[in-house]
Amino acid sequence: MKGKTRFVVQMSILAAGVAMASTAQAQSDTAAKASETTGAADIIVTGSSLKGVAPVGSNLTTVGRAELESSGAQTVQQVLKSVPAVVGLQAPGQGAFGSADGSGTNAPTIHGLGASASNSTLILMNGHRIPTSGINHVLADPNIIAPIALERVEVLADGASSVYGSDAVAGVINFITRKKFNGLEVNVQKGFASNYKTFNAGVLGGKTWDTGSFLLAYNYSNRSNLAASSRSFSRSGNLTGLGGSNFVTSRCAPPSLTSGGATYYSYGSYTASNCDPTSTWDILPSEKRHNVYAQVMQDVGDKLHLSADFIYANRKNVQNVTRGSASATIYGNGSTPLAGRSINPYFQAFNLGGTTPTSYTANWDADQMFGPGATITGSAEDIYMHLDATYDLTSAWSINVGGIYGRDNSQQVNQGQLNTSAFNLAANGFTSASINGVTQSVSQTLTTANAIDFWGNGTSAATRAALIDNNQLQSAHQTMRNAYLKVSGELFDIPHAGAVKLAVGGELTGYGLHQDIVRPNNLGVASQNSQYLSIDYKRNVASAYAELYVPIIKDGFVKSLDLNISGRFDHYNDFGNTTNPKIAANFEPVRGIKFRANWARSFVAPALTSIGSNAAGLTGESGFAGVLGSALPGGAPVVSLASFPTAANLPGAVCSATACNLGGVYGVQVSGGNGKLKAQKGEAWSIGVDLTPVQVPGLRLSVTYWSNKLKGGITAPQPALALGSADLAYLMQIYPAGATAGQVATAGAGLPQTGAISQTAYYIYNYQQANVLNLDVAGLDVSGSYRFDTSFGKFNLGASFTRKVKFDQYFGDNGTKFSVLGTSGFNTTFPSVKFEGRFNLGYDKGPFSADVFYNYLGGYTYWGSSAVNPVTRTNGVPTGGGDKISAFGTVDLHVSYKLDKLPALRDATFYVDVTNLANKMPPFVNTYTTNGAVGYDALNGNPIGRVVNLGIRAKF
Repeated sequence: MKGKTRFVVQMSILAAGVAMASTAQAQSDTAAKASETTGAADIIVTGSSLKGVAPVGSNLTTVGRAELESSGAQTVQQVLKSVPAVVGLQAPGQGAFGSADGSGTNAPTIHGLGASASNSTLILMNGHRIPTSGINHVLADPNIIAPIALERVEVLADGASSVYGSDAVAGVINFITRKKFNGLEVNVQKGFASNYKTFNAGVLGGKTWDTGSFLLAYNYSNRSNLAASSRSFSRSGNLTGLGGSNFVTSRCAPPSLTSGGATYYSYGSYTASNCDPTSTWDILPSEKRHNVYAQVMQDVGDKLHLSADFIYANRKNVQNVTRGSASATIYGNGSTPLAGRSINPYFQAFNLGGTTPTSYTANWDADQMFGPGATITGSAEDIYMHLDATYDLTSAWSINVGGIYGRDNSQQVNQGQLNTSAFNLAANGFTSASINGVTQSVSQTLTTANAIDFWGNGTSAATRAALIDNNQLQSAHQTMRNAYLKVSGELFDIPHAGAVKLAVGGELTGYGLHQDIVRPNNLGVASQNSQYLSIDYKRNVASAYAELYVPIIKDGFVKSLDLNISGRFDHYNDFGNTTNPKIAANFEPVRGIKFRANWARSFVAPALTSIGSNAAGLTGESGFAGVLGSALPGGAPVVSLASFPTAANLPGAVCSATACNLGGVYGVQVSGGNGKLKAQKGEAWSIGVDLTPVQVPGLRLSVTYWSNKLKGGITAPQPALALGSADLAYLMQIYPAGATAGQVATAGAGLPQTGAISQTAYYIYNYQQANVLNLDVAGLDVSGSYRFDTSFGKFNLGASFTRKVKFDQYFGDNGTKFSVLGTSGFNTTFPSVKFEGRFNLGYDKGPFSADVFYNYLGGYTYWGSSAVNPVTRTNGVPTGGGDKISAFGTVDLHVSYKLDKLPALRDATFYVDVTNLANKMPPFVNTYTTNGAVGYDALNGNPIGRVVNLGIRAKF
């Protein structure tokens, strides 16, 4: 590590030397040129470490302050919905999206190129990283930024690790804050929808003086929950009336009974009541946010420029959830309970299928007994501090140093849900669990004081309390420390072209994560029987980079030709080194026509919660336990006899001449992180053209074809997909005579045993995260706008859309390649819909302005596991099937009226924002996610419907 740190320092010293060697050249520059350089240096542009130099060869999408105000966005998450290249155009912009993290972290993703455990889209603020968030993930959440403090958002959909390092495979989203603001600005809005409401308020104050400025911003956002029962498409788990399936299988009081392999819903004088848990849960959690942003800038003399940023953010999400359901065998008089079990005093004998058994299984749901009250609360508190100093060595060279400290405390608390071990104790007096690899059990003799009464009101208050004594806590404390040094300036002039510019720098970054997990150990009530897990993760990174900008031609026989070359070296103490170059060029043959192209290699470092805290990959989700093949992720594995010839000898295997289905075979599953993970590698290129014809002032057109590949993406490989690749066959180890205790212990070394291994295990499947996913994605990004004036007012026409043309993936080096283009539900955290677009018409005359937006999501095929038309597979690879989902479009409206002559006000603007003006329901999708989306696709649909926001924005 010391050697790598020395390399970074040496690169920085070399840059300073280059700067000094160029002093004579720089000092001979004219005053006008120096003035121009100084002005450009104040401009932050995404994709370049050279301030004032636009990203060469890339398409940069910008959402400016005017667009932010006209969009009606209340949070940063909603801001990003206006950029089709960022997945989630039709999503609600509330709660967790793209992260699957219980704290409610939002992880925006460009072009759908992977998210979940890690993200291939880098999130920046003013060109710098922000702290990562989440209880089981390390993902940057831009919602910590106060929306009122934003000046613009820039989206660079190209590989950019040569400048920024990890995560910039799909691209970069940079949130740039306002600066040098004078006065006071207040923005308040109130929103209404059916069974839904919002309130948002922001205040921004600032003062600018000759040598500096100060800015302070605060945003408050409060958005209500949305109950599943409040929408027709999600109020019931029985979706047959909509063309779907009936997902309601639980029964409340009395329960359904299972005996002799058959389930009975009517018996004796009882009919099991239909218990639809969707009546108790929210499809969107309530969400409250507090965001504070402060900024100070000060010049000390003519050469030293100081600045500081500070963020405090607090978020809390509360989701109502179902109490839960469970099944247990109960015993009556005349039965012979299994060891440790007891006769339930409330047992009633019933004629079931012509016999009257003395024991049966009760299938019971807790919602009717307890009613609403179970909740999952996710929260996060963030602090970000950034200090920066720039010293002008000469009129053309400067040195920039700074430091960042970021901290995130995320938490998830589950309260009031059914404790299944307490349920078992109340149903038959017995429960068991594996604690630290040792199977332990608890028994009690049942009486009317401690037993559950499934048919009456005999359940005691103490037993009722025990049944929902099930509190769970997960928390994570994440820290980020970053120090950087950069020297940049002009090397020399190329005649008739301009200055060749260079930036060289280095960074030292440290990450820390501490997880605390408290959850029931399945031996009784959680308040007395819980287990505690504490895990620490650490990472140190040393980096060095260089960027060279060469203006080859300017205003010669062609308008301009520019070249940019950049590269970066990163050393990680936990997995090693990575080097990533980029080359890019702009060619403008005549004014108004610019061609651009770039090629880059990029990478995503394994997330801390993927690589784990020890060599075995220990994380909060790690462990090993016994499992039946049919319960493995993705369903029963089918293995080829060519790769696994001994599989035919396994008890329970169902074999053909070439393959065996192991659904009925018992084995061991190892899950969690993996200490052997490497960097996920990306390779991207794009070509494009920008048109700003001088003959048509106000017209701008941009077309970009992009290609992006991700090699060795990290995921936990499902057997059905992974075992089709010969190089991944090692994930399944088969033991025809049964795995020995030593072999199981070796496979799970360094990890906790999380479940019983009560039978002979004939295989061990490694479901730990691994570098196995490969993606090959390509598409078109198109945008255009036309602004023109008439005697009737000013008009603005705009359109932007993304059209994917390829979305191939495969597992391992030689797995079968297959396409998921135009589907959703197969990759559970990122869809691959072909077309997403946003179109707008704006009108402005005097104090009045109006904007109409049309958001369009193309049709796709739903490949989720609940599809009415099951997905067909060949050797685990999807080949067809699924449900066709129709295209979907919504209209948004923004209308405002400005009063600029009110006393004490510079101006006041009253506005109305309406999202989903026609109140269109999302397309029906046959999905049922417990405590989540029902009847619609959560990745592509918005269940809220029409929302009307009334607001006022005033400046003092």
